[in-house]
Amino acid sequence: MCDTSAVLVKRLLVTALTPLLLVGGQMNGQAEKDPHRPVCANARCRKVRSFAKANYCGAPEGNGPEDSCAIRRPKKLGTGIKVAAGFDCSWIEGVRKCQQHGQPSPEVRNILVGELRSLGFPAKPGGQIYFNVWESTASGWSLAEAYYDHSAGDDLALCQVIMIIDQGSHTFVLRKVPFQKTDVDKPTVTTWTPIDLADVDGDGHVEVILEGDAYEDHWLEVVSVHDGSIRTIFSGLGYYL
Repeated sequence: MCDTSAVLVKRLLVTALTPLLLVGGQMNGQAEKDPHRPVCANARCRKVRSFAKANYCGAPEGNGPEDSCAIRRPKKLGTGIKVAAGFDCSWIEGVRKCQQHGQPSPEVRNILVGELRSLGFPAKPGGQIYFNVWESTASGWSLAEAYYDHSAGDDLALCQVIMIIDQGSHTFVLRKVPFQKTDVDKPTVTTWTPIDLADVDGDGHVEVILEGDAYEDHWLEVVSVHDGSIRTIFSGLGYYL
């Protein structure tokens, strides 16, 4: 004969534990969400992701999703892009060294430096500002970047702006990093690197491809630039350690 009291106790335990199990599952699910790699929820996002993976994704690397990959920068930028100014950086004996190639026009330089000033950049910095200026003939606008970093002991000072400047000198900020100091070995600041300009979804408009760098986390972002509207249409891939 079944012990009704024992059955009742089991039912009460199940009833009491169910909310806890559900909450635990929700918490685990939330912990697994990656703000830099949201799920592609529509056909356009999946098309952009496929383009990004084919063109900017290298060998498997790091931890994370199965499609984690080293970010591969193209040896040559997309068609119709004139590099008016650029810089490259490398690590030499543990110190990051950058070299400038070409210079922005005085007008573009003033726009970029003025934007840095609005971000708290000091009047007398301890290091050098580096510039990228890519002119897109297909879109009629230019991608312009001003980047500053300077290390002193354990401190790393950073400031950055990436923006679009159109033919009428109208500006649209894509990414910015206010002037701040962080740890030189384990920076807590996300910085950005322009990777390419390309029509990633075949709609006839040029998009901006960026690499996000948050210390040991690297990912791609694709930004749509159209009629003064700036919108991130993809974020993902890359890898983290």
